[in-house]
Amino acid sequence: MASPPPVLAGRYTLSSILGEGAYGVVAAAKDQVTGDKVAVKRIRSVLETYPMATRILREVKFNRLLRGHENMVQLRDLLLPSDVRTFQDTFLVFDIMPCDLSKVINSSAQLNSDNIKFLMFQLLRGLLYLHRANVLHRDLKPSNLLVDGDCMLKICDLGLARAAFRTNEDDVYFWTTYVQTRWYRAPELVMPHSTNYTTAIDIWAAGCIFAELFLRKPLFPGRDHADQVRRIIKLTGKPGPDVISQLRHPSMEALVAQQSSSAPPDWSRLFPRASPDEVQLMRAMLEFDPRRRITAADALRHPYFAEWRESLGVGPAPPVLAAEEFDFETRVAARNPAAMDAIRAEMVGEIAHFHPERRAELLGAAGLGVDAGGGDVDGSTRMKGPDPHQHFSSAMDGQHANFRADSMPVPRFGSVATTQVRSQRNVGGSTLPEAQMAALAKLHREAQANKNAMQD
Repeated sequence: MASPPPVLAGRYTLSSILGEGAYGVVAAAKDQVTGDKVAVKRIRSVLETYPMATRILREVKFNRLLRGHENMVQLRDLLLPSDVRTFQDTFLVFDIMPCDLSKVINSSAQLNSDNIKFLMFQLLRGLLYLHRANVLHRDLKPSNLLVDGDCMLKICDLGLARAAFRTNEDDVYFWTTYVQTRWYRAPELVMPHSTNYTTAIDIWAAGCIFAELFLRKPLFPGRDHADQVRRIIKLTGKPGPDVISQLRHPSMEALVAQQSSSAPPDWSRLFPRASPDEVQLMRAMLEFDPRRRITAADALRHPYFAEWRESLGVGPAPPVLAAEEFDFETRVAARNPAAMDAIRAEMVGEIAHFHPERRAELLGAAGLGVDAGGGDVDGSTRMKGPDPHQHFSSAMDGQHANFRADSMPVPRFGSVATTQVRSQRNVGGSTLPEAQMAALAKLHREAQANKNAMQD
């Protein structure tokens, strides 16, 4: 008789392997406490290299701090490691969604105008939440947008996200490293090591996705940086000298300046299925000049989204993020021998947020505090009880006969109606009245204008 699938610490039962990527494996599981289906993401060897460790720690922190918006994937849990000083893999428990938007785009599934409008409304709704928290996603693309059969969309993968914080001099500081798949990069971000960018980069990426929903293929599939720029200018037209000078990247400025000037094509011919409102909004999102590119707040106020906005609103306001949550990236230099120990301590602290009843035991085992409640006072680094990591590792590695690689079918979207979605999701009216939305949009425009003025 086959043995049953492992129950992890009495809570999660693994059911199937959904997929495998460069960094790990995703499995479907059942939460025995809530009865919900969940996705468990195993990220291998997280704590072996500093860049990987900081990326995953950043993703965990952003997901924890920004929980609460239905268009952001929800991090439900971090599994307890058995030995807090030696564990290498991390197990994240998320909402489960059938697939990502890239699979829908590349499938034969029909996407009607109502589907496209609802998907874009949700994407911009999630972006507004991030941008109001002063967070840039920086890696928006169809594969980082999860969807289900009800046409619901959730933004995921915050590993390359960055927060902007005010300093004592009232300047905005942006962390900068490699960002975003080339095809979805805004013009100001095409070249490596570009630092002159704002939340407008996410709007450009969303505009590329908007176009892709109609074309069913990428809008700017550049082969390299130069080809990417050529493709962009062919569609948007060559910008003027005042815009080129704002790129503040000599190589990019030279590359744009040497492009030939020609009238941009008729967008309505490029997107024959798109309505005039859709073409207008798409052009506003794909404005070459980031200073003139529409914001998420203004895009949501566009007449195109009136029905959804009035019915669902734009969602709750985000929490205020504390800069101290992310100073782990600057507190210890990457080449410092103590760097990995510091990152491990931060990760243990994040796990403790999800297991407050075992916080003292966790921190005590990690050497971060004394467990006065009768925990591991003997200096042991091992946690008491079942070993969730080992159970899931064994199952995901194919060592358990009952488990199989599986895949969820690409959702087939039907018609979507505001009344139906409201009843299913129990969503009330607009969370921000129209007047407040207008004020928010004005605030975003003024903040952008102030930043541009400071750079001039």
